[in-house]
Amino acid sequence: HEFDFGPNVFAQFIKGFDKDATFVSANLNVSGEPKLQKLAEQGRIVKSVVVKEQGFKIGVIGATTTELPFISSPRNVVVKAVAKAVNKQADLLESQGVDIIVTISQLQSIDEDIALAPKLSGVDVMISGGGNELLADEGDLLIPGDEENIFGSYPLYSENKEGDEVPIVTTNGDYKYVGMLTVGFNKAGKVVSVDDDASGPVRVSSTVNTDGVEPNPFIQSSVVDPLVVLLEEAAENVVATSEVELNGLRDPGIRTEETNEGNLIADALFATATAKAASFGLDPPDIGIQNGGGIRNNSVIPAGPISELDVFGMVPFANFVCIVPDIPPAQLKEILENAVSRVEFVDGRFAQISGFSFTWDADGTAQVLDENLVVTTPGTRIVEVTLDDGTPIVVDGEVVDGAPSVSMATIDFSARGGDQYPFRGIPFTTVGVTYFQSVLDYLTVDLAGVITAEDYPEGGEGRITRLN
Repeated sequence: HEFDFGPNVFAQFIKGFDKDATFVSANLNVSGEPKLQKLAEQGRIVKSVVVKEQGFKIGVIGATTTELPFISSPRNVVVKAVAKAVNKQADLLESQGVDIIVTISQLQSIDEDIALAPKLSGVDVMISGGGNELLADEGDLLIPGDEENIFGSYPLYSENKEGDEVPIVTTNGDYKYVGMLTVGFNKAGKVVSVDDDASGPVRVSSTVNTDGVEPNPFIQSSVVDPLVVLLEEAAENVVATSEVELNGLRDPGIRTEETNEGNLIADALFATATAKAASFGLDPPDIGIQNGGGIRNNSVIPAGPISELDVFGMVPFANFVCIVPDIPPAQLKEILENAVSRVEFVDGRFAQISGFSFTWDADGTAQVLDENLVVTTPGTRIVEVTLDDGTPIVVDGEVVDGAPSVSMATIDFSARGGDQYPFRGIPFTTVGVTYFQSVLDYLTVDLAGVITAEDYPEGGEGRITRLN
């Protein structure tokens, strides 16, 4: 998310660090952004870096997801293929006598790193980020409740191009853990062992627990304490009451299936766009879509009071509600095929919806798009699409002859092609309301402060059906 506010803000972010802090990515070309290119020339942005430890040279190669242009705002930064860029750096490092090579990546899912390993040469250890998976072994000290959320053992393994086993690690996000991996190497820099007793997730805790650490006094007084005051004010401002738990977990949840929290947020966009359409000279929308990646609380909010802070946790970005008119039915199918094309990677493009229902087949072909959001591999996962008034758009995987175009309420991030939503330049109109304010208004006005079990049952109400 370094690029969420554009390259210039990212450049300012880097300048805020000590000059010896380097930002590493082998597959980003920043030459099209002058402020970032200047930092690259100063050695602040690099493709790899070498550190020395116990007599070994250790090369660290960064890798960034090729999805970057669709999930953030890198503008003129060019994203290259990961494997080729990493291998080029690995060859360079080995020619310089580097004994050990480690990748650090944000590829959206540890499954991506596991799949990448066999394409890499010379890589010994991989550190994955962005997928929010919790790796842990029996006996590891976890945050209470996380015992049910373990993705796999710590570490996982895959083989590199030479057939060597590569340990791959990650930790759960939200500042809950840091990871520790203790690896033994021989003189040639090859992995010979992983010390399981000295490896694993290390939970972040205060001194209320015996494993906790004392806070940094400067950070506590200048950052944490003022922030706590503001958060307490937002937490005390109750805006609604819910009769049910609201599921905002990523997986299983808003990035993989229908949830009641996802329905609530999609309904809010739909309601806001409907209320504002006439004042912008537009017809009201027929449907609403909220990408799962824009819902950020990654938690289950208990039944009971819902605060302003809860709402901000759900929808914290500077996204604006917008209306995209006149979407042809075939293009709507492409948009929905995109939404379900990477569910297995827990991708943020999965859609929470309002005003219609759809059925999708996990065994179908996943749609593939090029850099211009043009379909190169047609998807066959979307089976049925039906508007709430009963109008069929897709039946048995085929667009219905004579099906109408639709108008959609969504957020400007998606309308601009974020998460590879293939709107392909259809003009859209923002209606002057952030999606945070939209949800806040929906709770306080449309729902009169009450989220009922009838309207938003746990598990959803069947708007999205998954086959197989």
